[in-house]
Amino acid sequence: MNKKGVFAVFLTGLVSGIIMGILLWNLLLAAKIDNLYKRNKYLESMVEDYKIKLEKLEQSQPEKELTLKGITVQIDIEDVLEKMVLEQAVKQKYDILLGKKISEIDLELVVQVVDKRIFVTEKHQYQLTVNRVILSSNLSVSLSAREISLD
Repeated sequence: MNKKGVFAVFLTGLVSGIIMGILLWNLLLAAKIDNLYKRNKYLESMVEDYKIKLEKLEQSQPEKELTLKGITVQIDIEDVLEKMVLEQAVKQKYDILLGKKISEIDLELVVQVVDKRIFVTEKHQYQLTVNRVILSSNLSVSLSAREISLD
């Protein structure tokens, strides 16, 4: 092989190596950015929940009866971002109950707020069904979601 042929092979290998390195670096960086984006969304939703809880608890007066201090929502969806969006939407429906006396909360109305309702996210529509509601100082709602096609 002459010098021009060796140089051409070397230059081709160098350029293809640089391109492969750039592509691999972008893939690794994209996965890290995606994980950070999901964590940021989760933390933003947690901060908003805590702000709402704090405002409601500050407004309620200390009484002998138990008051509702928190809301937890569990939805059976695989997609983490969709799950966070739906949980946040359901929590917003129940935010008005924070700080109220537990004896004044009607469980049937709590169930009817989201049962068989359709919630729309950026990607899909979901019909939520209430599986279980637990009312103590913390309201726990367990939901199952069924995806509805966007017609």
